[in-house]
Parts: sequence; C-alpha cells; structure tokens
Amino acid sequence: MRSNGVKAVIVVPTIRDVTFLEDWRDEFEPHKIIICEDRPNKSVKLPKGFNIDHYSWNEIDSELGSSSWIIPRYNASVRSFGYWKAWQERPDMIVTIDDDCYPHHKTNGNSNGKANGNAKGTGFIAGHWQNLQAKATLGWELTADFYTRGFPYAVRDSATVLVSHGLWAGIPDLDAPTQLVKPELKVDEDTKTKVIPRGTYLPMSGMNLAFAPAIAPAMYFLLQGRDWPYDRFDDIWAGVLVKKICDHLGYGIRSGAPLVEHKRASDVFKNLQKEAAGIEVNEYFWRAVDSVHLEGTTIRDCYIELAGKLPLEGEYWDKLKEAMILWAGLFTE
Repeated sequence: MRSNGVKAVIVVPTIRDVTFLEDWRDEFEPHKIIICEDRPNKSVKLPKGFNIDHYSWNEIDSELGSSSWIIPRYNASVRSFGYWKAWQERPDMIVTIDDDCYPHHKTNGNSNGKANGNAKGTGFIAGHWQNLQAKATLGWELTADFYTRGFPYAVRDSATVLVSHGLWAGIPDLDAPTQLVKPELKVDEDTKTKVIPRGTYLPMSGMNLAFAPAIAPAMYFLLQGRDWPYDRFDDIWAGVLVKKICDHLGYGIRSGAPLVEHKRASDVFKNLQKEAAGIEVNEYFWRAVDSVHLEGTTIRDCYIELAGKLPLEGEYWDKLKEAMILWAGLFTE
C-alpha cells in the first residue's frame, strides 16, 4: 500500500497489546504493519482497520526451519524477522518503532533549507522518507550552515542515504546507569537532523528507525536476550556494523528528526541486569569492527566479509558470525 507515493512497511516487536497503533492510525493505516510477537504463539489482539501481518515464534520456526535460531527469543531483536518479511514486500522504505513510542506533535527539524538540514512540519513517515531521499555530504565537514569557499563541489550532497535514525521527545533512549543517575533527564525540543560523519559511529536505537531495503542484508539485530550472554545492545552493535559498511561503500546515515514521544515501558533495574555483561564489550566491539579492512562491493558481500573477519573469538562470537552469514543468505532475489 502507498501513501503520498511512498510504500512503507512498519515493523513492531511486542509482548504487549498494540493499542498504541490507534495513536498512529493517520500515519500507519495506509501502510502494511508487521507485528513480531515475542511469544511461542500469536496472542496479541490486533486493532481493526490496519493492514497487519502477525508473526510469533511458531511462524518464524515454520518459515526459517533449521535457521530459525538466528532470530532471538525474549528480546526485541525478534524484529529482525520482520525486516526480512518487510524486504520481501519490495517497499520503498522499512520502518521500525517500539510499542511505547507515540506521535510527537511539536514541529521537528529545521527550516533553513541549508546543507544537511530537513524541513519542518513533516509527518513521521514523510520525515523519514525525506531523510532517505536527501543526499549526504561525506568526507568533508561544514564550518557553517552553508558551503563556504574551498569546499569541493564533487562531494557536495553526493552520497545516497540508506538509514534515517529518529530520536525522541520526552524520555530519551538511555542506558540503565544513566537513567538511574539522571532520572529526570528528558528531551523536549526540536532536533536538527544531521549526517553522521564518515569514519565515526553512532548509538543506533531501534525505537525509531527507517531504512532503505538495500541495507536490509546488514540490518540484523544480532543474537541477544535470555538465551545469549548479552542483551540490549542488539540495535547498538547492529548500527556499528551498518555504519562500517556504509562508510566503506560511500552511503550516508542521517540522525535527528522525525521525533517520537517515548513513554518508557521497561523497568530500569531489569535493564541494568540485562546490560551488565554488554557494557564492557561495548567499549571494544566498535574498535574490533573498525579494524576490519573491507574489500566487498555490495552490502550483502560486505556483511558476510565482516562476519568472516571480525577479530573477536569465543563461543558467542562464533555463533554470531554463523548467524550473520545465515542472515545475509536470506536476501537473494
């Protein structure tokens, strides 16, 4: 289905009811929604009037067979299955959002029309689409809000953007230690969208994210959750891998608007327990990824190459590398 000429598929992981979709009806009703229920069987009641495909562990096992283990259970990274199903729809854009995120009704973005900005007043779907359609400047940094003397013309707005990373109004996406130290920290202001510079990384949150189907072979939220040593770094570490490939192939990532209103549903003390093992690894995981020399020329090939060259050893990393290769193998025409 298309709205304003854009065909989007929206992926939602959940273990709760999805009544939050009613707040998104105007935005989401024209598009397909994929619900990834993190339970053995489908039990979530779906609101009427939406075009929804609903999956649980049962459907994941049925479709992926012996490879279904690459989709974790008891973790929001179950949404990876939704990415694959969304990719099969051949949309213009794949969007994912958490079930505790709601429309942000204040004006987003900036309206100066200058390099690396995006227009005010766009909706959620339109805002993400606008980010993906805008070209990015990589390799050189602006010293002002416009191109000044000496800025090479060839690199100006020349890179295709594959990822639109949205932020939050209200409660930011914080790690548990920061949330405990700064419980009153909130965001309630307009956010300027920027291009993430080449050669640097970002903490990519899966709460409010959109991407072009072309990057789907690398948009895998890894093995995390109850059955694995690490949790709550699935989207973060996925973002490191995605950024490494985008930098190598010359693609851009934008971060900022559109915003969502985040009303946290998770428990900070449970999150602290989940994050504990991954905090130390997070300090060196990105360096390990950064050290890999890529030679591939396609996103899928680069992802497989990263799996083969990632300089991390141990039972978990061996299984993760195997899972990454199996994931990339799903994306064949």
